[in-house]
Amino acid sequence: MLFIHPMWDHESERLGKKKCTAAGYALHTVADLIGFIGLILLLCVFVFLVYKGITGGFRASFWWLFAVPFGMGFISEILFRVSWSIAGRRGFEYDPETCIASWKEDGKQVTYTWEPDASSDDNTGP
Repeated sequence: MLFIHPMWDHESERLGKKKCTAAGYALHTVADLIGFIGLILLLCVFVFLVYKGITGGFRASFWWLFAVPFGMGFISEILFRVSWSIAGRRGFEYDPETCIASWKEDGKQVTYTWEPDASSDDNTGP
């Protein structure tokens, strides 16, 4: 999925990945941002080409403009997969049935379950 990546199944998955690997979570966030910008650029290129086609200023070399958003999409996909690879090396797993994220830390299994009323350092609120 070049531009848009799957949403988180639950807050436990998102915050669990953040607690498991901050670098992987940051790469995931950057991948989402780059993918979104690439999607917006794709729409802009399309509108530009339609405009140039209507006004008569279209040139065949304008087709290369599509390389920029698709390049951003490929970069986004690579960063997304690397982020999950980093989490996978730490043993990150998420169970959608129980909404529990788990991973290995210092040889021990760590689990995380999100609780909406818990005040924590997750930086999820104001």
